[in-house]
Formats: sequence, structure tokens, C-alpha cells
Amino acid sequence: MELKQKGAKADIGAFKQIKVSLIWTSAVDLDLMAFYKTKDGRSGGVYSDNYAGGSLGMLNQFPFIQLSGDEGVGAGAGDKREEMRIVKLDDFEELYVCALNFTDASSGENKVFANYDARVEVVTDRGEHHTVALDSAQSGSLAVICKFEAGMISNSLVNDSEVMNLEDFRTKIPGASELKLASKVTLKSKGDSYSLKPKGAGGDILINLNWNKKPEGAKQSGGLLSKVFGGGDKELDLDLGCLFEMQNGTKGAIQPLGNAFGSFDSPPYIFHCGDDRTGAWSEGENMKINLAHINKIKRVLMYTYIYEGAPNWASTDAVITLKVPGQPVLEVPMGSQMDSLPFCAITMLEFEGAGIKVTKLVSFHKGHPDCDQTYKWGLDWVAGSKD
Repeated sequence: MELKQKGAKADIGAFKQIKVSLIWTSAVDLDLMAFYKTKDGRSGGVYSDNYAGGSLGMLNQFPFIQLSGDEGVGAGAGDKREEMRIVKLDDFEELYVCALNFTDASSGENKVFANYDARVEVVTDRGEHHTVALDSAQSGSLAVICKFEAGMISNSLVNDSEVMNLEDFRTKIPGASELKLASKVTLKSKGDSYSLKPKGAGGDILINLNWNKKPEGAKQSGGLLSKVFGGGDKELDLDLGCLFEMQNGTKGAIQPLGNAFGSFDSPPYIFHCGDDRTGAWSEGENMKINLAHINKIKRVLMYTYIYEGAPNWASTDAVITLKVPGQPVLEVPMGSQMDSLPFCAITMLEFEGAGIKVTKLVSFHKGHPDCDQTYKWGLDWVAGSKD
């Protein structure tokens, strides 16, 4: 039975289990979700744990709803299906089945679901089939597809089709206020770690270094190269770099010093976007890691060093941020560090299957060889310069 019009209703009676499937073939990443309000006033949602705070739910205890997983990661074309099973409706005052178009929402676009061939199928344990098509021509990245109504004797499925943007969705749908495409996590202390799960097989991990280009009250002095070769007073210049190790054992470094900028589309799939010699760019310095090839990378150590200027780290206000699609922005501040050594290992990225464990290091070193020895990289180092 197809519920074609908004408000159309089907009696689903009593059941032991209901299967709700989101089905599509278009090159788009759709996500099946459920949001609810209980009779005693609780609210929440069941949606992919690729989102910050997401949960796949449970069948044997509240909310008695469980999601199969995240099928559309990477937005490739082909037969795709996400399934949600429901075994009990008794606790709910409102229960909505929804779909999020992650592809468009993450890029800030509000396209129409009619561009895609998605539909929701509801199958009861008695074999009854009900279908609601996602064919709305209304723009928006979130579709409220249908809702379940629990009755004293029987239960109903209602076509509740409505498309809206993320902000309206959070406001109107009970339990949806916590849904975020991205938020922020700060690693405050040395040794703190956080695991990221990139949502998408393409795109990049953006790693940014930013700092205060004119530290208030700072007396300029020589930095790493000045300490090695002797030198005068220069404007503050921090550099972002990394040590990398591939799964095949290949190791190396990427940094402006020596013009070792790496490559995005070929090994090591890490690219330095350019050198900001003064911190004058509002965006600081950036590196990108190619998400399509993270299975080839074992670990990456992000570091920064004082190329010129800055008498101490506290005066730089330096901070590293990592942006991963569908995940919280991860912030690693240097903090009020008074160490006089010119080189700082900030964070370690360890690639574990489809996940990335990020750990705050903030250890200080005399230079590259000292850091290399501490973290057992085993590279040979020679003095370099910038063009």
C-alpha cells in the first residue's frame, strides 16, 4: 500500500517487529533517522554514530529501535538501503521517521528530494508493506517522512511528509535539537584523545595552524634557524609540518622548510597548502589529507616550529584545528606554554580502519631530529631553507 498524500494513514495493528527501510540508488548520501518524544516527556533520536552524539539504538531496551548502520557514505551511485527495526511503540507520544540528505546539508545546499529516487518502505511482521516516496519538490536537506501513532488497541502509520532546513528541523521535531553535522571538541590536556569517524569516502581532512602574528609585548628574537645559523630579529613565523608513516612502511616529512609540500592525489596523500611567513593570512597555514586513501596511512604527527621570532610559545596563542566531514571540529590549543625550545610536537593521528584517533602531545624539542628520536620515526635530517 502506497501512502501518497500527506495525512494518509494505514492501520498496522499490533506487531512484534516493524522494519523501516530507506532505499535509493542516486549518487547521494542519505541517512535514515528516528526522533521521538515519550509520554513521560523524554526526547531523543536514533541515527548514525558517524554523527557527533549519534546512537544506533537498541532493540532489547529503550528506545526499542535499532538502526542497521550508515550505508550511503561516499555518496556513490548504486543500490543502497538503510534499515531500522522497531519492536515497541508503547512509550512514545510522538515518533517520526526522517531522512537527512548529508551530501547537500554538509555543503550548505538545500536541493529537492525529488531529484533523487528515494523511498521508505515499512514492513510489519505480518508481511504488510507500506511505501512513502521521497518525491517532494520543496527545497531542504531534511525530510520528515512518516510518523507512528500508538493506540490503545491498534497502531497507525501516517504520511507526514514535510521538507525543511536543518535549523527548522531542530526546532520543530522533538528530540532533534541535538542533531549536528559538526560541533567542536577541544583537547585541553596533554594525553587527551578523541576518535573521529570520517563521514564520506572522499574529500579531505583539513588541518589548520593559526597564531597571533603580533604577540602583545613580545620582544622579537631568533628562532629555529637563527639558533642553528645565527641571525637577527625577524617577524614572527611559525611553520606547520608533519611526520608521516604509511602502512607499507614508507616514512617522511612535509613542511615549508625544504619545500617539501607533499601531494594530495598521490602518496603520501598529504598536502601542505602554502607557507604563511607572518601569520598574516586570517586562515593561517593549512594541510589536507586525502580521505579516499586514509587506509594507506598508518600515523601522522603534526608539529610546528618557530622559524623566526617569538620568544615563547605562550605569546603565539597557537592552535591546531582538524576538520573532518560529519565530525566535530577538533581543536588542539597550545595553551600557556613557556618552554623555550623552538619545536613542538602538537598531536598524533593514528589511522585505525575507517577511524582516526587524535591524541594531544604538546612536547617540546630542540629540533626535527630530537622529535624524530622521541617518537621513533628513523629519518635522516639535513639543514634546509625556504626559497
